[in-house]
Amino acid sequence: MSEITRAKILEAVLSERERQDKRWGDQTYNTDLQWISILTEEVGEVAKDVNDLRLAGMFEEIIQCAAVCFAWSEAFINRGGLQNDGE
Repeated sequence: MSEITRAKILEAVLSERERQDKRWGDQTYNTDLQWISILTEEVGEVAKDVNDLRLAGMFEEIIQCAAVCFAWSEAFINRGGLQNDGE
């Protein structure tokens, strides 16, 4: 995969993260159960677009999934999740 392709994907994910922050505000308080629910809903939207052969929509939903994982990772780190891994 080219670095240009990866850069475009990362740019799309970061742009989506900014959009999510503007729309939903701070979500660092979400529990892991809430995060997995949000992500599952997004994955369901990808599945629907795959089933309906909506390629442009599918890509947008994949980016949203990645951005949700990014946000979840941010929340995980912010609550000290990596400090308690036993290593």
